Amino acid sequence: MTESSLKVLVVGLSWPPETFIERLLRGLAAKGVEVTVTLESRPSDWPEHPNLVWRRLPATRWPRAIRLMKLIVVAAGAFARSPAGATRLWRTGLRRPRRARLRSWYRTLPHAGRRWDVMYFPWNSAAIDHLPLFELEGHKVISCRGSQIQIAPHRSRRATYVEDLRTTFERASAVHCVSKALLEEARCYGLQPAKARVIYAGVDTELFSPEKRRREGREVFRIVSTGSLIWRKGHEYSLVAVRRLVDAGIESRYEIIGDGPDRDRILFTIRDLELEAHVRLLGRLRPEAVRDRLQASDAFLFASLSEGVPNALLEAMACGLPVVTAECGGISEAVEDGVNGLTVPVRDPAALARALIEVANNPELAGRLGRAARATVCQQFALERHIEEFASLFRSVHSNDDRLRSGSAH
Repeated sequence: MTESSLKVLVVGLSWPPETFIERLLRGLAAKGVEVTVTLESRPSDWPEHPNLVWRRLPATRWPRAIRLMKLIVVAAGAFARSPAGATRLWRTGLRRPRRARLRSWYRTLPHAGRRWDVMYFPWNSAAIDHLPLFELEGHKVISCRGSQIQIAPHRSRRATYVEDLRTTFERASAVHCVSKALLEEARCYGLQPAKARVIYAGVDTELFSPEKRRREGREVFRIVSTGSLIWRKGHEYSLVAVRRLVDAGIESRYEIIGDGPDRDRILFTIRDLELEAHVRLLGRLRPEAVRDRLQASDAFLFASLSEGVPNALLEAMACGLPVVTAECGGISEAVEDGVNGLTVPVRDPAALARALIEVANNPELAGRLGRAARATVCQQFALERHIEEFASLFRSVHSNDDRLRSGSAH
């Protein structure tokens, strides 16, 4: 099986996607995999590559009457291409709650009668949202990521989530897990190790690299974090740690890269802790700008409560930054305390502050940790390796690779 014979449909994306997803799609296309993404319209910044294809989905923003008329057209085309497949999708849609039926048919009927070697769902939630597609022939591959297993099953008003999660695990051909720790957690919801494949995140180590200029004689200790402004990223714990750092007499500047629904709450915390002169929220930045802020910093702070093996942490490590991180999820699979970073318990701002003070007061330690962090990423988390392992997973699923069916998870 060669990449050029592989056709992969990616389901459940919006555009622009997360940077790590876009890198994967571009990398697979460059290796000869034909990657199709379904979207409501062609983005103005759609990558110009012969192996990156987009297919139009009916627009959900139209008025309901127009959407109903459009559904008739979509359904007619689906039944004409594949009466049996369209019937299965239609009946499965009828089993959804009444308010969700139209969206379900919109999402799934356009795929009836069309063939891809693999349907790839980049999140568990994408697989659940498109559950009727499991009625169609072909292999299904799901990516299993931190919050989808560690948080989503425990949210209120998600009564059917666990049931649907078990169903997608049962019916998937393979499940990609971002860490070994997450694989073990997913087993609680029915994931069979025989279907599991651990593929770590991949970092562009040429883009994310250490700053070539040496920074000497700096009077301000510069700290940076990258992460959405949401509760599970633990930003409040980071801010309390920075407050302790300032109180210890270490002049500090802290930048947070990212945006999200909790921005106002974080701004209130900054004011409540009287950190306005020390903390800046930079919003969402392009990868090159993220790289620049990492290179301009002295340490990376990560206080998240739930993770697989986070891309943000790996990018900082690739830039040669000493990282101070809460040890949650699969972080211990990338960071060894005292070797290539410093790890502390989750929800422990005092421990975060102590680790930051240690880095600030010990340039030799900071340099050693940063060099080891860079080496770890280059050896274990390089982007090319990540892309090749995904291509191998899709090939093995399509060819019914004996190793996958025998249950070796690695």
